Amino acid sequence: MIFNKDNSGTDEIHSVVGQYFKSNKFDVIEGEIVSAEETICQEIGTTLFERVDNYYNSTTTTTDNQQQNNNLLKLVQASVATLAIYRYFQQNLVGHEDAGRKIAINKDNESMPWQWQVDRDDEAMLDKYYRSLDALYKFLEREDIAEWATSPLKKRLEGCFVKSMDQFQQVYPIENSFRMFYILVPFMMECQERIIRPIVGLETYDKLATGQIDDIKDMYDAAQRCIPLYAIITAVKRMSIKVLPTMIVRRFTASFQGGKAGGNIDDKATQTLLQTLSVEATEAKEELQKIVSQNVNPAKDAKLLPDNNPNNKYCLT
Repeated sequence: MIFNKDNSGTDEIHSVVGQYFKSNKFDVIEGEIVSAEETICQEIGTTLFERVDNYYNSTTTTTDNQQQNNNLLKLVQASVATLAIYRYFQQNLVGHEDAGRKIAINKDNESMPWQWQVDRDDEAMLDKYYRSLDALYKFLEREDIAEWATSPLKKRLEGCFVKSMDQFQQVYPIENSFRMFYILVPFMMECQERIIRPIVGLETYDKLATGQIDDIKDMYDAAQRCIPLYAIITAVKRMSIKVLPTMIVRRFTASFQGGKAGGNIDDKATQTLLQTLSVEATEAKEELQKIVSQNVNPAKDAKLLPDNNPNNKYCLT
């Protein structure tokens, strides 16, 4: 565990998040801390998380990469603590006692929040967790960390045609969210297999996958325009529109556009987003098909009509 050294877990959570009272007991949130650590371990890879854990629990002092390790520890702790707090307070609205569920409040100075206030607080805490992950991923991308370069997530990205967030955002902006980019990696790989490979053929697909694109650069660029669009469509269909960064979701909701917020906003936003993306994805796919057709057509440069000679001024009857 990367918290509670010298029984100072509450102080550590407060220092990296600032949202947890120092008067709270650490043992009531310890279970959520352990669960959150497992989640973050899956996000960044076991080897990298073990490096952070060993550095935190080490009894010896070393100066090798000390500043890098300190920064990495704080960022990982922030992601773990934010996720643990989010999960803990979701289930802490009521107390569970022998006599049943109860709510203990000081009626003179306190009151229970409305449901919309709870929902907004959940959204804010979840957004804070997403931003903490973005900060962690940004640090890992910027620093030369061997454990990150060899992590399962980075290894999976090597086989993807869209290899960086900058390339992805040239097609569709995702608010510079590394978290979103890495969520979409499996869907991008699926798009390559299900959509790109049948269009370009196995031989050309292998060239694209291995980077042999000197003579098919236009095809490679067209494939890169298809993949992000289809990846987002697949992710939204299978997960939820809420998996996207907040500002993208808000662009497709009625309340943000000035309309009346009624019914199931999530469904409406999802349908609007999918319709918009489907049109763009289809256009990108057709563009790729045209390029492939031109490359495989041996008569693509043949002249359908002879050159007109203005000196031949005659007609036949």
